[in-house]
Amino acid sequence: MSAILAAGALRDDGLVQEESAIAQALRDAILERRLTPGARLPEEQLAEIFSSSRGRIRRVLLALSREHIVVIQASRGAFVASPDAAEARAVLSTRRMIEVAVMERPCQPLTEETAAVLRAIMEEERQAHADHDTVAMIRWSGRFHLELALALGNEVIADIISELSLRTSLIIAIYERQTAMCCLKEDHELLLEAVSAREWIKAGRLMSRHLMEIEQNLDFSSPTPSATSLSMILKPVAVIAPK
Repeated sequence: MSAILAAGALRDDGLVQEESAIAQALRDAILERRLTPGARLPEEQLAEIFSSSRGRIRRVLLALSREHIVVIQASRGAFVASPDAAEARAVLSTRRMIEVAVMERPCQPLTEETAAVLRAIMEEERQAHADHDTVAMIRWSGRFHLELALALGNEVIADIISELSLRTSLIIAIYERQTAMCCLKEDHELLLEAVSAREWIKAGRLMSRHLMEIEQNLDFSSPTPSATSLSMILKPVAVIAPK
């Protein structure tokens, strides 16, 4: 990751280092479709896999539930979220309303500093495409949208888009057609050109088209992959840290 991005890296507020590492391992397993929608996430088994405590695992699962990646049900435990087609479309529709409005009526223009951050993210995204790293593609695409919202809007708008982006990442991981490539990196380049030139109406049209293309690349009829042993799924990415 480039130095310019280090200060703005995604944080797990309230989690200690070990918990953040476990949270990231679970995110990756979900986005890579190794953990399937609806899969149960028992605290005791996760604690054993990650050589951690149930208390730490509970904190991780609560943090992931705030991201809408995990659902916690009373008396039943935690499960990987399983958004249906209606919820997916609602999330994407809400994103279009908010993100197009940010493009057309920005609170502030793009600065050289924020443009540099966006260009650095696009470089990471290009590398992810070159490496055929689907999880990295999804992650950097979401990061581009979040940083663009921060650059043109305000922290309240960015917080809303951050939550919607996380939910979209799960939706893409579940439903994206195998031949699709997440956000097309060329779309981000065109968006950056438009906002840098302060062509706000054009930027709004580009954002609307961009988000519509994401939805059109989803196949809500596609079956989810079959489940496998939780220990086998998570063992390759388990993070062993001192308690």
